Amino acid sequence: MKYNNLSRKHYLQYKTLIDSNITEEFFCDFIDNVLNKDHIIIILEDDDENMVGSGTLFIEKKLTYGGCNMGHIENILIDEKYRGNGYGEKMVNILLEIGKENKCYRVDLNCNSELEYFYQKNGLNKKNICMNIYFKENFN
Repeated sequence: MKYNNLSRKHYLQYKTLIDSNITEEFFCDFIDNVLNKDHIIIILEDDDENMVGSGTLFIEKKLTYGGCNMGHIENILIDEKYRGNGYGEKMVNILLEIGKENKCYRVDLNCNSELEYFYQKNGLNKKNICMNIYFKENFN
């Protein structure tokens, strides 16, 4: 099992993993113009380069705390046929290590309550309440 940065060649596998109707044009534009050192999407691949899962890390530059970086982990997705084999844990640990390497003083992850135990056993602690609002008219 190895990890790589998401790239153009992963379009079909990624589209299937996230169960989305994104176009290849949109995907490639996103790869070329959005992903950078502060917006990272990694994938796990098996030895045959089949996509096992993916995860995202955003690195936010802060004015507070002396100008430190803060990380945000999102969209931990593991293909159903690979679940239960520790790949989600591997994905989280890789992203946490990338956050640490990028001098993040903290990494946050929001999840639904059903996943709380999974993330706690991977070293994350429940700290604050996350509140949000969805603007459904902006969903694609």
